[in-house]
Amino acid sequence: MNGFLEHPGADGPIGAMMDEYARAAEELCLVAEAFEAQRFSAERASDDPDTTSPRTVGAHAVGAAWGYANYLRHAQGIEMGSAAVRPDDSVRTSTDLRPALEEAIRFTEQSVVPLRAKSEDELAKMEWRVNWGPLYNPESMLEHAICHLLRHRRQLERW
Repeated sequence: MNGFLEHPGADGPIGAMMDEYARAAEELCLVAEAFEAQRFSAERASDDPDTTSPRTVGAHAVGAAWGYANYLRHAQGIEMGSAAVRPDDSVRTSTDLRPALEEAIRFTEQSVVPLRAKSEDELAKMEWRVNWGPLYNPESMLEHAICHLLRHRRQLERW
């Protein structure tokens, strides 16, 4: 998984989802790293400021990964601390995406350690509403995080 996880292959549903999160991150990074520097930063018109260039897509993916981890921490009453805030310019080049995403996913991995001891029923009962509307629990938040990277990988593949 190329550095995305400190402990790949952990047991249980949380461990499985973290492995898939790392896999999705690896796939996104490989697609992004294939962009030449000028093409990675070249902007085009979009109603969504997060999708004006491959660079903004990558920066958005990193910011969202931090946000998902913070939702998981908040649901458990774990302090977010200074790691919760990341600058928007952490992804300037295609090679910046990997280390920025590695940092966010390792933060997520640390955030889910207490969840590994919980049963599936306990995880399902830990619900919260996200700022875009739906109710999530730890499992659905991790599933969303994985699919988010997959969707943006596909978007960059079609760029």
